[in-house]
Amino acid sequence: MPIRDLLLALPFVVSKRLNAREGFFTAGRMFALLATDRILLRLATPTGEAVVERDQAQPLGDPDLAVGLSWVSVPLPASNPEEIERLLTAAHDAVRRASRCRLRPGLRRRRRVGRTVG
Repeated sequence: MPIRDLLLALPFVVSKRLNAREGFFTAGRMFALLATDRILLRLATPTGEAVVERDQAQPLGDPDLAVGLSWVSVPLPASNPEEIERLLTAAHDAVRRASRCRLRPGLRRRRRVGRTVG
């Protein structure tokens, strides 16, 4: 199955065209960017570091310590299809989990201060 179809089969995924690439979003955040010869994935930092250590990917910048995610670049022709599918699922789950844990300013509830009548 093509990688694009695998990405779109994951729950709550939306794709958007970004110049000559296609970005895949879940929970309002991008977790994958598909290019012609590679895929960029946003993985949990320990998973991303393990993939880089096994020489299956290259790191892209420093990890985002606030949410514990890091971007890696995985070459497509040289990668095992089962491993790619596992990494796609891991990136999807990591971004959904990070989005759930993070409070956004617009979603915070205001604390109501009750008036006391004395």
